[in-house]
Amino acid sequence: MKQSKSYKRKIKLLRQLLEKESLDYYLIPRTDKFQNEFISKKDERIKWLTGFTGSFAFVIISPRQNLIFTDGRYIDQIKKEVDQNLFKIFDVNNLEPISWLKKKVKKNEKILLDSWLFTCEKFNYLNKIITKKKSKIVLSTNIFLDKIWKNKPNESFKKIFLRENKYSGISYKNKINKIKKIFEKKKINNFFLSSPESISWLLNIRSNQILYTPIVLSFLLFNTKKKGYLFTENYKNIIKHFDSDLNISKLSNLKKTLIDFSIFNKEIHLDPKQTPYFIEYFLKNIGITVTYAEDPCTHLKLIKNKVEIKGFKNSHIRDGISICKFLFWLEGNVKKNKVISELIASKKLFDFRKKNKLFRGLSFETISGYGANSSIIHYRVTNQTNKILKKNNLFLFDSGAQYLDGTTDITRTIFIGDKPTKEQKDIFTRVLKGNLELSNHLFNKNILGKNLDTIARYHLKKKKIDFPHGTGHGVGSYLSVHEGPISISKNSKTKFKTGMILTNEPGYYKKNVYGIRIENILLVIKKKNLLGFDVLTLAPIDLKLIDFNLLSKENKKLLNIYHDKVFNKISNFLNKNEKIWLKEKTKPI
Repeated sequence: MKQSKSYKRKIKLLRQLLEKESLDYYLIPRTDKFQNEFISKKDERIKWLTGFTGSFAFVIISPRQNLIFTDGRYIDQIKKEVDQNLFKIFDVNNLEPISWLKKKVKKNEKILLDSWLFTCEKFNYLNKIITKKKSKIVLSTNIFLDKIWKNKPNESFKKIFLRENKYSGISYKNKINKIKKIFEKKKINNFFLSSPESISWLLNIRSNQILYTPIVLSFLLFNTKKKGYLFTENYKNIIKHFDSDLNISKLSNLKKTLIDFSIFNKEIHLDPKQTPYFIEYFLKNIGITVTYAEDPCTHLKLIKNKVEIKGFKNSHIRDGISICKFLFWLEGNVKKNKVISELIASKKLFDFRKKNKLFRGLSFETISGYGANSSIIHYRVTNQTNKILKKNNLFLFDSGAQYLDGTTDITRTIFIGDKPTKEQKDIFTRVLKGNLELSNHLFNKNILGKNLDTIARYHLKKKKIDFPHGTGHGVGSYLSVHEGPISISKNSKTKFKTGMILTNEPGYYKKNVYGIRIENILLVIKKKNLLGFDVLTLAPIDLKLIDFNLLSKENKKLLNIYHDKVFNKISNFLNKNEKIWLKEKTKPI
């Protein structure tokens, strides 16, 4: 109740500000100035305003009503976290915020948005719609909500460090030369890079400035003829390394440097899908012509080189050892009737992982859900929701790690006890069949992500059920665990190339009862003059949950081959009892 009053007070303050400036709507996407998925505490504006902790949301505040939009992954979660007396909740799959605005905005109304939080592409799209309605967008060059959020969390910036060539595979100088050739071919002299993922990949730099993704929060003014400008914080230890190629400056010097740049340069290119509209707006105001072009790093980083692929394979062996040790520990303690909660399980898995060589933290917050909690797709365990893992229900854990040589992401669903229901076995087996058949599918270079997506859903749809998320996302090399723009999903137009790395994670979620998901990481490889996948994730699938009558001969063969691989890669790193346990868990069927 106290918390609800706090959110009510914040909205009241915000509305008063809007009224004072004669504004009708305020739009707030959940992101930061760099358009990141994982953001720092001081950028968690939607969490502060609404209580929602998910990674995707869009808020509309107006004098009459407040709305919050998210996607299918978070619908159950948002209903628990957000006061529905204060906010109307919408699933973007049913109604997008822009569609809502299209219907509701009237002539001469003013819509406020923060120019830092919308990309050029999103701003242009929105501006077109609002102009058609004979209304007006009002731009805030500072983030409007921050006028009322006074006591932001203090966060200390951590230092930037270099990712050595033995992990990155290619020196930053070679990458810069490659980019220069691309730009010279397109007759581009100046380019404003605004994606920290691109910049971190290009310069082989990393940091722990934000949780889970080791990117350096930065902008880069790239010039094909002269030294570029990197804008970031706490960079002193890397200045000498980049001395011949880059000037390095604080983010606070960005505007001044761009003004100086405008004296001798009258044109610049930028990627409208990644750049905050503030940059375009500012550049145009200082007399620079802005032209749109794609950030070449976006696609170059998707194709992992030989060193990165080796690193991925090695990191998955270490990660697989941790998963197997964790599963052995969990099963043993449940059998002894020890009290194991979701929080205890999550911490234990972290403890196993942190002993690994090259471990640098988690790649996202671990999902550790038992029973009804496992049905919440992106569940976050708290002291209030923490369940004890009792016998005869499902436990789903989705977790990943960042290693200097690779990034991992795995989901396993296991049965606590010995008697899964017929329904649970049926659904689990259908999810497993989708996972196996997608992993082993051969396809040509013209096949799209949406075509592969149907394979993962096929056996579920035969039963008229489905899952409300994509089947797979890209994974970076010691970068973002959700690396765009590639995906395997219902609308994906991704075309696949060897060296790409994606997840394969079909599932099913019975609301307030249980959730099932099986996730492996896949490497795109050449197979028989076609494309196929090599499964990098190494951990057993729970045999107790399989209805063997539903598996075809080919399914059984594929599962046996996979389990054989898991045992051969992992067993030598386990102690005697763990090895015996793994032999049983990977026995042929």
